[in-house]
Amino acid sequence: MWMNRCRWLAVAAVLLGAAPARAWDDFGHMVVGAAAFSRLTPRARQNVARLLKINPRYANWVVGARPGDEDRMAFMRAATWADAIKADPRYTNDPQTAPTAGQNIGYGDLSRHAYWHFIDQPFSPDRTPLAPAAAPNLATQIPLLRAALAERDAGDDVKSYDLVWLLHLVADAHQPLHCVSRVDAADPQGDRGGNAVRIMGNTPPPLCDDPRYCPFGPPDQLHAFYDDLLGAGYAVGPAEEVARLLPRPDPKLAAITDETVWIREGLELARKSVYVLPIGVGDGPFAITADYQKAATELARRQAALAGARLANVLNQALGK
Repeated sequence: MWMNRCRWLAVAAVLLGAAPARAWDDFGHMVVGAAAFSRLTPRARQNVARLLKINPRYANWVVGARPGDEDRMAFMRAATWADAIKADPRYTNDPQTAPTAGQNIGYGDLSRHAYWHFIDQPFSPDRTPLAPAAAPNLATQIPLLRAALAERDAGDDVKSYDLVWLLHLVADAHQPLHCVSRVDAADPQGDRGGNAVRIMGNTPPPLCDDPRYCPFGPPDQLHAFYDDLLGAGYAVGPAEEVARLLPRPDPKLAAITDETVWIREGLELARKSVYVLPIGVGDGPFAITADYQKAATELARRQAALAGARLANVLNQALGK
């Protein structure tokens, strides 16, 4: 149920104040979506709104929208679609090695393509041998989808499909653990972006309307910890407020539209800011300190702001002309 603006501001103040927060579950993707929507040109907004209406879930996205606010709400919720199909029985899991793994055919594709969400760029703190990241992946699909979205002759079904994927994947590219796999003696095949690293001592989010998370306390995996650093759930109102209070992104960094740079940044952030004490070598469990959680939260806020600005630039270039 919608709450009044003052109460959501109070919630956001808690999120961004002394209490730790949770970013890239549904809530985090909506935060990035809200940050991007405010930067779209009028022409890009018009084209985005038209394409989103083609998605089969559009009617659900605008439930509860105030008159005239449907486009913004649909945009924010559409950013969660690529995760939502993981639980949709009409869609099936598919191997990364399948001949159709990198295809781009629109909504007739009922594969979940879970490997599009990340790229396992390997690094090792103990000189364990490295293997190259498997493809297709986050780095191969973003440019493919961007090119089709900007292509004049591409059909609207494909463009709509590509749009909802891009809303999601551009945000994923700014979550450092979607860009890396740490390889060490404990995980010679890689820790899958921190999914194999266990943690404890972190606190649950002060804002959470998702029963999958809240009753069970804070995440016990490093990857999930970073996914949830801005909040957990599907509430649009507080996601908007958090987006409004994000730090202003560096204009020079925001202007970078090369996804290879974004993904390289993610690798460096993971090495220098994520896999640092108290996170040691191996699978843990490692005890998260208050200082580590505070630094991680600030990192998530900066990355969400940057993702929103870059996503808007991508869409303005593709759909704003």
